[in-house]
Amino acid sequence: MEPESVLVAAATLLTELGEATGLRKDLTAILADRDGADPESLADDVVSAVLAHPEAVMRFEELLEPAEARRAARRAEVLAAAGPAAPAPALEGAADPSVCCGYPRIEAPGEVVAGWEFSIVVGLSPEIIGSVVGSAVRSDGLPWPLTVTVQTLAEGFTLVEGDWTVDLRVTETERYPCHVLRVRADSRGRRVWSGTLHVVYSVAGEVVGLGVRSIAVVSDPTALGACPESVCGAPRALLLPRGDEPADLTVTILPSERPGRFHFQYQSPHVRVPGLPDECYVGEDAPQYAISLINRMASRKGRPDLMAFMTGLGKEITDVMPTRLWKVLEQVAEAVWPRVPTVLLQSSEAYIPWELAVVPDTFSGDRPAFLGCQVTLGRWVLADRRITVPPPMVVRAASMTVISGVYQNDDWQRLREAELEAATLRASYGATSIEASLTEVISYFRDGPIAGIVHFAGHGQHTEGGWDNGLVMTDGMTLDPTTVKAYDFPGETFVFLNACKASAVQGVFGGYAGLVQAFLYVGASAVVSPLWSLDDRDARCLALAFYHRVLKGEKPAEVMRSLRAAARDDADLASSALAYQFFGHPHMQVERVGQFCATGGDAA
Repeated sequence: MEPESVLVAAATLLTELGEATGLRKDLTAILADRDGADPESLADDVVSAVLAHPEAVMRFEELLEPAEARRAARRAEVLAAAGPAAPAPALEGAADPSVCCGYPRIEAPGEVVAGWEFSIVVGLSPEIIGSVVGSAVRSDGLPWPLTVTVQTLAEGFTLVEGDWTVDLRVTETERYPCHVLRVRADSRGRRVWSGTLHVVYSVAGEVVGLGVRSIAVVSDPTALGACPESVCGAPRALLLPRGDEPADLTVTILPSERPGRFHFQYQSPHVRVPGLPDECYVGEDAPQYAISLINRMASRKGRPDLMAFMTGLGKEITDVMPTRLWKVLEQVAEAVWPRVPTVLLQSSEAYIPWELAVVPDTFSGDRPAFLGCQVTLGRWVLADRRITVPPPMVVRAASMTVISGVYQNDDWQRLREAELEAATLRASYGATSIEASLTEVISYFRDGPIAGIVHFAGHGQHTEGGWDNGLVMTDGMTLDPTTVKAYDFPGETFVFLNACKASAVQGVFGGYAGLVQAFLYVGASAVVSPLWSLDDRDARCLALAFYHRVLKGEKPAEVMRSLRAAARDDADLASSALAYQFFGHPHMQVERVGQFCATGGDAA
């Protein structure tokens, strides 16, 4: 071990230590005598000081060249043992020297024994790995080298060597770097249990990919072979990253192995974020909570305690969120001040309306304390392989289609305000009309063309356990999420579902299901919809105000934020505005192209 390497490692370690640590004081005293002193003697003093602080030994070894050499040797050994990946289609564009692209690489045994150490390889791969679900990571035109941050969440596994969060440098000569983790599976008192690896990939604070891999854990070697390796399916191509402006803060919510718990991971281009995730417990009755919220909001309409009720509801949501989230968000807000921070919340959690959380220390006193008023927020769904991350950044709309009609049956009240809403969109923007009957809508979804803006103005319904939830047609039948999934939206599409409870979700195979998820599933780039029942006139006014601003170039997420904030002095209007959720990138814009661009229009 060269004395100079030891002293260099000590100097680097010194910059990373907190002011109050005893090791910092020891190293400062040793290195202060460096000039003229015997390097070997100083190196011995450094090693002795570090060994007296076991918490710093591993980091000190990482800074030494011999440890790096051992790590590289172990990595080569693991990669050699793993063998070549199974033949698979190469990623399109990989041969282009100006393009960096790859698929999530998560290599691990299909089965492991609890308590035994094993290796996990995470990084980038030029080919699809069949046992990994994930989207391609792609970079067009970004400067070399490119740093990809890889965050691994492996609940139920203890880290022995390596880092859960690591920066991988992608260069012109090293396109597919990787990192080796040594881990040990925990014992859970069961003969067999299933563990899941979630690996989040980000570049400059923007999440650019997500990989998922399952591992079966057995209690003893005799149980090996009891669980075949889980093969989750092939990933799809994805345009990532695009070099666009990322959200100021991305919050990725992933499921825990324990029911009712979720992990929050953070990415930001502005501030240093925690490397390890935070956990929150939303309870195992979240679906019932969501239904009760919808019903309670309906019962508060017109009451003097409406705003107080929404504030109390927001505080209930705040209480289940990680406290560290608010500290990170506060740092981000300070970094981007005076503009409003943008937040992308991509979640596997289906039921909690995070927009309603009350921010403990608001960034702006002139805006309501609800998170959806304090920040420009976009949501996204992570629970489906067909829905890629991050959300698209633009919709080039060449047309607008309005689905609406006259309800004339006894079960559903006529919505004159919705009829006026549809007529205004036709007059202002030349929107094409589709009768809101199931026959006409199915024909439209089947034959198209479906691109640009698709707007629905009418009734929606959602009841707990209801088999006929969805958009109610004028013929009394319902367009449900499962039917929507039968079709594909081939072009860029912005969907606005202006119907009561259109954002409500229901469980399908224990997952995330509902109208929003269904429209994202078939290819929509963004969806706007309300969570609970609305006043018809408020719904019309908010929708028309939304289009008036968005079609003049404002970002949909920011328009929704300002509409929520502007309604603060009118409790009933605020309850309608706060019902709307925006699923899409907070920086997304809708661009009018072709004949649609030539249409004047002013729907406000």
